Amino acid sequence: MQATGYGVPEFELSSARWGQVPLSGPGPARETDATAVRSAVVIPQLYCPIPAAPHHETAGIERRVVDWMARFGFCDNDFHHAQVLANRTAEWACRIAPDGSSGLLQIGADWSCLGLLLDDVYLDGGLFSRHPERFLPMAVQVIHGADHPETTDDKKTDPYTAAFGEVSYRYRRHATGTVVRRWVDGVAEWFLAACVGMGQRAAGTVPSLEEYFVIGPRDRGTKASIAVIEMAEGTSLPSEEAETPRIRALTQVASALVTFANDVYSYHREVKEQSLESNLVGILEHELRVPPQEAMTRAAELHDRLMCLYLALRERTAVRAAPEVRCYLGQLDHFIRGNLDYSAVSPRYRDDPGAAPDPAPAFGVWAESPSDGSLEPLPLRPVAWWWDQLSPAA
Repeated sequence: MQATGYGVPEFELSSARWGQVPLSGPGPARETDATAVRSAVVIPQLYCPIPAAPHHETAGIERRVVDWMARFGFCDNDFHHAQVLANRTAEWACRIAPDGSSGLLQIGADWSCLGLLLDDVYLDGGLFSRHPERFLPMAVQVIHGADHPETTDDKKTDPYTAAFGEVSYRYRRHATGTVVRRWVDGVAEWFLAACVGMGQRAAGTVPSLEEYFVIGPRDRGTKASIAVIEMAEGTSLPSEEAETPRIRALTQVASALVTFANDVYSYHREVKEQSLESNLVGILEHELRVPPQEAMTRAAELHDRLMCLYLALRERTAVRAAPEVRCYLGQLDHFIRGNLDYSAVSPRYRDDPGAAPDPAPAFGVWAESPSDGSLEPLPLRPVAWWWDQLSPAA
């Protein structure tokens, strides 16, 4: 069974993409110059004083990821197989959930590899990247399969729905109902945000920075990823705690940090894919009308500013926190730092995705101090309330 999916020929990929650097001269030469300028952008060091945690040996988990993906036909196509090998999601799962057991980390690594392949084939630079009306029927079927895995055993079920259903069965054997619901809702949230991005590409529009704070973390599936950590480590933050303003703010800040770091590290990949309308650097270039290197510098400053907010808010929250809240704060720490460590060594973000993992970071060591350490609120309506939580009265 080859997982080619939904009968859309690969030649239907659109060549029309947003965004050119404001260079002189019309036509193809101008586009070539713009690509060359973006390809020369230097990735800056990011600030992250959160220490890395020891993690499991990943080789066995990674072998089983590839075998699991092959069961559903995802390795029958050369492109798909190369992407599966490049994703190295055992490394990701083990870094973000260092206290998880190998068996449960396997679930998280399998699901992440499946999600990244779906993203590569259909979403940002894929077959449906400008066609939300094509992706929506598939998205609803996959969400239904995750929500009701009993419906995915039929041989006629498409490979993505069947694989999501199989992951859902395993989740339900090992996680609390609360964590299962967070994972399923996180998948639905991810698909919804992905459809927003597709619609914007189809309309030739680029989200503002304010809009991207809302869309970006959801388009990265951060809610579902945090549920992976809780599942793998056998924890479940009570909803009463999860819904307090400070914990909601910390969760959102952590999700934005993961999103923005991914955007910085995947920038060159997305230049090649011509999908910068869903990348923080491309959005800043468009909104501020600045050259690509300055947009990259601004993105790093924004990341570092949010890191300082996270650290300050985390410190205030941890002082009188209950044990389960302190555990959750540690999980957010691992989510942030583990994602950075994975992204820095993953073949997925290197020039040659098929290469073996390199233990040396591709983007240099971490910065010793923030490029922007201000604790002043950003003047953006969807997120300004995060800084309110620094008040002692919050």
